[in-house]
Amino acid sequence: MRKADAVTADHAQEEAQAWLVRLRSGSMSRAETESFQRWSAEHPQTAALLRDTWNLLRTAAAELADESPAAANDEWLAEARRDKTVRTGRRAFVGFAVAAGASWLALRPPLELWPSLTDLAADYRTGTGEQRSVVLSDRVVVEMNTQTRLDVLPVQAAARGIDLLAGEAEIDAKASTALGDALLRQVTVVAGKGRMQAVTARFNVRRGGGSVCVTCLSGSLALDHPSARLTLRANDQVIYDDRKVEPVARVDPSGFVAWRRGVLVFNGVPLAEVVDEINRYRPGKIILRNPALGQNRMQAQFPITRLDDVIDLLGRLYGARITRLPGNLVLLS
Repeated sequence: MRKADAVTADHAQEEAQAWLVRLRSGSMSRAETESFQRWSAEHPQTAALLRDTWNLLRTAAAELADESPAAANDEWLAEARRDKTVRTGRRAFVGFAVAAGASWLALRPPLELWPSLTDLAADYRTGTGEQRSVVLSDRVVVEMNTQTRLDVLPVQAAARGIDLLAGEAEIDAKASTALGDALLRQVTVVAGKGRMQAVTARFNVRRGGGSVCVTCLSGSLALDHPSARLTLRANDQVIYDDRKVEPVARVDPSGFVAWRRGVLVFNGVPLAEVVDEINRYRPGKIILRNPALGQNRMQAQFPITRLDDVIDLLGRLYGARITRLPGNLVLLS
């Protein structure tokens, strides 16, 4: 493909993403609708790919809905009893979508306004602002935070476990009530290059931005990483990436797990990071257009259910200009 043709194709794809945002808002005017029809006629291949990609996403969502267990308490048992071809077929579906040429939109949704195909391929996922519980056994429960994806590890005699693909989860492994049963009920959590194992512990794991943060809330757990092996006890926290493990730090874990109480806590955090965190819980997107504004530090806590009120608060505190657009898009400048 010539360079000029590539630039034209990229521009058409950017326009397609913009149109999808407008279409999903459900508030297009008649003039905008006519403009979209003209654009579709001028770019028939890109418009057709846009429609095909959206249909693929809808099909994937419907297939996963059909797989959902009927009872929440039987979720792990239902997963364990599945035929292995279920997960293989789901991965193959994603591969087919990519091969069909849908990867530019399905794998990288504009502004992350809808689930990507890789999101839909996970065994369990939560959407923006959603939280859910996954029961691994009679004594191991995983609480999933917003925008989290995980797979259930294959069943082993000595362990139950998950692979945290993205997002945040709190794992609660309670003490066994049966004599000699503890060794048969170990929980394993894989996140990136790290593998955590515990018999009795409660710990929080957050994966994003290329790193993993593990906070031990009670009990103890072992972390195995290519560059280190260590044990975490209550109030210990460690951060690692694919290459290294940072030194263990002692922390007050209350702020790190405030989401379990429906609250976001910020202790001297730059506003840019506050906006990023709010975007994990709030549908749509807040876009910070003023880098200087993002350097302001914030000391506050907000209920997760009232994050729209926070936007107005930021305007009053920092004199930011607020522009609200369809699709829950907000510009801060």
